[in-house]
Amino acid sequence: MKFRSFALACALSLGITACGNTSPEESLVVPVEETGVSTAAATATRIYAYEPTGTHELSFETLGTFETRNNRRVLVIRGTTNRYISNVFSFVPDDAFGTANVISERRFEVVLEEGHELNTMLSGLPLLVAIDTFTGSPTRYYAQIILAPRFFDFRGPTSITVFENVDPVYVLNAAGTDNLMYRGRVDSAATSLTVTAPDGVPTVSRVDADTFQLDWRYPAVHEAVDPHTIPLTFTAALNSGTVVDETARLVVRVTGLAISTNDDPYNTWPSPACQLSVYNCIHAQPTGTLDFGACGSYRQVQRCMYASACEVLPGQPLSLTEIGFPPQAPARQAPDSGSSATTWYGSVGLNAYSTPECPATPVTVQAVVDELSSTTQSVPPADWGEVTDRAGLVDNNYFFYSSSDPLLAAIDAFAGGGPIQAWFTWEELPCNNCHSYVEHGVLYYPNSGKVITLKSYHGYDW
Repeated sequence: MKFRSFALACALSLGITACGNTSPEESLVVPVEETGVSTAAATATRIYAYEPTGTHELSFETLGTFETRNNRRVLVIRGTTNRYISNVFSFVPDDAFGTANVISERRFEVVLEEGHELNTMLSGLPLLVAIDTFTGSPTRYYAQIILAPRFFDFRGPTSITVFENVDPVYVLNAAGTDNLMYRGRVDSAATSLTVTAPDGVPTVSRVDADTFQLDWRYPAVHEAVDPHTIPLTFTAALNSGTVVDETARLVVRVTGLAISTNDDPYNTWPSPACQLSVYNCIHAQPTGTLDFGACGSYRQVQRCMYASACEVLPGQPLSLTEIGFPPQAPARQAPDSGSSATTWYGSVGLNAYSTPECPATPVTVQAVVDELSSTTQSVPPADWGEVTDRAGLVDNNYFFYSSSDPLLAAIDAFAGGGPIQAWFTWEELPCNNCHSYVEHGVLYYPNSGKVITLKSYHGYDW
């Protein structure tokens, strides 16, 4: 059993157990037209989900209600099943979250405290609930619940349109201490728009000639939804000169519901990865951008904000792109003054390459050597030489048995230092009455993805 599954099983064992009749029960009667995974509209009162075989049926009241329990304001959402419930437990990935209670044979509630719990759910994170039943097969299934702020109960003229959705978006404040904004929209051909209420008033800004934007940080959006019985008033000074009002109430809705009998809810509803379109949108914004609302939902942007390119971009096959080595010549590229009539050595060439930023498979120096051998024929195949690391490469002729050799220092400065995968080999060349050798070296720097190739010679006549 995976650790996460084990931890979930342990957590579920701590859930609250209800005493109930274990006799068979009749199926819950629900409207036949509401099937499958549902999305609640502003006027819906219940949302339904069904297990494909018909064994399990679940519904929720779409309107969450606020209560005071233990001197704390809490949001309560209530669900109903078609079978007698033995236990319920609410959680988010790898953590218990909220409190689930059985309140009658087939009914249960999930309680979310105002503050961190409510803000987290409204920001778009799904809430998971494990439901254990006395009958049915299997006797445990899972529900995924989505909550969101929604306007309803619109009262006013058609010259003002208050949109139902209030969506979480990623907008940094000036201090960089908060990045979650709740954003709504009002359309009206008006010169101005104001919003009034006892509290929970949004910041209003104009988007274009007939569109206004409503922005709340969490404390204000909570004030607007709690209590849900008090409406917000929208006053527009129309272009015609008329002043009109509309009212609407902001509430917390169950907007999404799904169920699964899979024994691992994390496989059924895996955490989404960063989407390429969102990643590209974020990185297309000018430096200093605070508002990323155009790039996606809060959770979509949050997943991509600190993602690396390699988490998003498809892996690339190994290739080598030649890059220029710095113009200052390394210490050993000039002819060696130490050569003599009977002993000679020197550097023939040094080249630099880059590897793909996001390779499809891990890059090794052996793969780099074989790529060079097949594409440039500048080195023999990898199995002709020996592989070593930074500690071993200084024992080679290139660096005079010293890690402080000027040539190695120049290469390090260019390639970024850090770990090195090194490969060396040598070949004897034809030489009349002498011995002459050519050496090949390839250095791969994993941290920067840079490759350095070296070629030198030495010989003697004695």
